[in-house]
Amino acid sequence: MEINETRSKINETRKKINARLGVVTPEIEQQYLAYTGKISVAAAVLLLMSVAQEFLGDKGSVMYWVLGCTMLSGVILVLLLSIKSIKFYRYTNRLGFWSLKFQDEYADYVSASSLRITCHIMMFGGFQLAILGDSQWFLEFLMPVGLTDALLALLGVAMLTHGVLILWKLREEDAGE
Repeated sequence: MEINETRSKINETRKKINARLGVVTPEIEQQYLAYTGKISVAAAVLLLMSVAQEFLGDKGSVMYWVLGCTMLSGVILVLLLSIKSIKFYRYTNRLGFWSLKFQDEYADYVSASSLRITCHIMMFGGFQLAILGDSQWFLEFLMPVGLTDALLALLGVAMLTHGVLILWKLREEDAGE
């Protein structure tokens, strides 16, 4: 037990020294990217539960309250993970922190591929909603949720895809080592 505590203290000291020297390590970039993926998944759950709650409609049912509690836990999780990810501002370069462009090749590859797929989901879904949004049959199809909730669902799917791809690719890298 003491060995693990000592190792974690040594790692924290190394991070602080590297931050003061301006050295950004691949491990730090991958940790920050993992937090970004977790935040994205938690926010997606929050958005998708919101849409599911609107689709359900019956405010007195148990399922409505379960979805509400899930949304509350999603909000708390997003806030906690966001606070934890802010500490990486000191340990990463500004380009990596704000635009997810990293110096480590694998972290940059994971970030770029997940952002590219997320962008395609948003473009295709937005295009479909823009083209079909005026059609009466499409509005009747979306009647239980509405156009705004359809946009929230699209954003939730995109965020879920972004986060899951990041976490899956980073886990794949950890399994390969």
